[in-house]
Amino acid sequence: MDFFEHQELARKKTRLLVVYFILAVAGIIASIYTVIVLASLFLGDDSSGTLNLWQPEVLLYAALGSGSVIALGTGFKTLQLSAGGSVVAIDLGGRLLDRNTTDFEEKRLLNVVEEMAIASGVPVPDVYIMDNEMGINAFAAGKTTSDAVIGVTRGTLRLLNRDELQGVMAHEFSHILNGDMRLNMRLIGLLFGILFIAMIGQIIFRSVLYTPRSRNRDSNGGGVLAILAFGLALIVIGYVGLFFAKLIKAAISRQREFLADASAVQFTRNPEGIAGALKKIGGLSEGSTLINPRAEEASHMFFGDAFQHKVMNLNSFATHPPLSVRIKKIDPLWDEKFPEVALPAISQPETKAASPGPSASRTSASAPPPLSPHAALASGFASSPKLPGVGQPGVEQIAYGHMLLQSISPASLEAIRSEAGGQAIIFALLLGQDDQVRASELDLLASLIDDITLKHVGEFYNQLGDMDSSSKLALIDITIPSLRRLSPPEYERFQEVVQQLMESDGQIDLFEFTLQKIIRRHLDLFFNRVRPPRIRYRQLSALRDETAVLLSTLAGLGSRGREEANHAFQQGIEAMAEELGKPPLQLLGPEDCGLPRIDEALNHFDQATPLVKKRLLHACGKTAMADQKINDNEAELLRAIADTIGCPIPPFVKTEQPQSK
Repeated sequence: MDFFEHQELARKKTRLLVVYFILAVAGIIASIYTVIVLASLFLGDDSSGTLNLWQPEVLLYAALGSGSVIALGTGFKTLQLSAGGSVVAIDLGGRLLDRNTTDFEEKRLLNVVEEMAIASGVPVPDVYIMDNEMGINAFAAGKTTSDAVIGVTRGTLRLLNRDELQGVMAHEFSHILNGDMRLNMRLIGLLFGILFIAMIGQIIFRSVLYTPRSRNRDSNGGGVLAILAFGLALIVIGYVGLFFAKLIKAAISRQREFLADASAVQFTRNPEGIAGALKKIGGLSEGSTLINPRAEEASHMFFGDAFQHKVMNLNSFATHPPLSVRIKKIDPLWDEKFPEVALPAISQPETKAASPGPSASRTSASAPPPLSPHAALASGFASSPKLPGVGQPGVEQIAYGHMLLQSISPASLEAIRSEAGGQAIIFALLLGQDDQVRASELDLLASLIDDITLKHVGEFYNQLGDMDSSSKLALIDITIPSLRRLSPPEYERFQEVVQQLMESDGQIDLFEFTLQKIIRRHLDLFFNRVRPPRIRYRQLSALRDETAVLLSTLAGLGSRGREEANHAFQQGIEAMAEELGKPPLQLLGPEDCGLPRIDEALNHFDQATPLVKKRLLHACGKTAMADQKINDNEAELLRAIADTIGCPIPPFVKTEQPQSK
């Protein structure tokens, strides 16, 4: 199953979730109606002596009342979650990891997360540490890759080695890449509405039970008992909601855990990593459970079972498959014996409070050190590249991410992970190659930023100049978390500087266009909470003109003449000829493939179904690889296409040319 099939499955699961939700609401309404009718029969004065169980007016009031309460609870929680995965992480007791931490365990975790993000072609997610949780567990939360976060328990950091930690992170990145996070966030919002009635019942019951007035034996005793009975009834009805909540979680989550385990093995090619983590869960007394009371609410999001409920803890209601079954699928030769695992006696690590975002003066005054000369990797794609699958990083991409991070000096990496240094690197990436143009842009920057920051922009430029496009784009992905920590006014100022740099030479080149797309996709969504577009295009035939623009542009970028360009174009068209229909598309000239037309075409494809996007990217790959190599311009456009339509594409890595015999 590939990325797009996962996305389509997530859409179908969302529809299934709505069906379950409607059934749950119907069950709650029926329960409330039954309670009201029975209460009116037993407490009311009915001289006729008939048992009237059908009362349409009562049913209407029960439906309106309970429906309004459920809608209120769901709306409240959904609005709260609109801020992204950080809301879930904070609710679960997470602490935002300082990206320049000196703690060994935290640095190792951050390196693994950054490697996986680079390998996946997505911005590095924020990482939260649950310091008080000693079980082995982790989760990924967020609506998109733009606001994704990863949460990890302290027990995970202490007990897992690097391979096991990488296996767990690969599992969580599978949830990020395959659309599980958004589904899980919706699930939290809907289930909160279902359980909201029980919460109201608990509030009523406790407030009446523990007030002095409720203990008086006066004439109002009957009223107090009635209120207590009403609160208790809501709690009981809440168990109907709890039943459906567990059923929905089990139906949505269990199979996707198997898929995430399989994806982790596929990513790392190391089944012992994730299998070792699962075995350690089985051998640890704490297992994967959490002590945070909010664990039940988000239990379906975790790597392992985070919450053990005393009631309805049957296998059919479990959010995760049995531990032994998961291990057996990964390691069929396992002897079914869990290792004895105990937490080491390590003192709580010293932590630094995360910066809430720099003030304008602090951002300007920061002086990030220049990149190490060893940071630049070999440029160009002279040898044959490995064309990765969208949303499917492999060991080559993970090794590439590790190599890139290792090639950057610690001081430079510290700068990249800071708000000020992150901005300076973006500015450096936008400087022109021509000496005269670059001098003009530096003069422009001198009027917008302080002298110290300007100096380091120049230093960064000198070290970044010979990097290939994949490495530069990976650096942007590492920088995104730092830019997320800017305050809204600082982000607006950053955008203004970026826009002026792009327009300083009177034109926007392909790299600038790609960088602009990355910023819009991941930072505008984060700061402005822009909702993903609604689906409008379900057939590729509705996007014929847009397809011609994108494939013609790619064909022209990788070819030297009209004949080679047409050959590359036809390679892409053949991959989707049946879906495009007739007449066959023709190669467009450069005058018909400017950046405005590319931008318009991408915006339309962003409103297409995952399977339509799949056909487009498959054809783009065929076009780009028609000459068996990918140059920097092709890599940049492919990344711009993928980012705009929300399809994470791993970096292109070089492979050895086959030796001739």
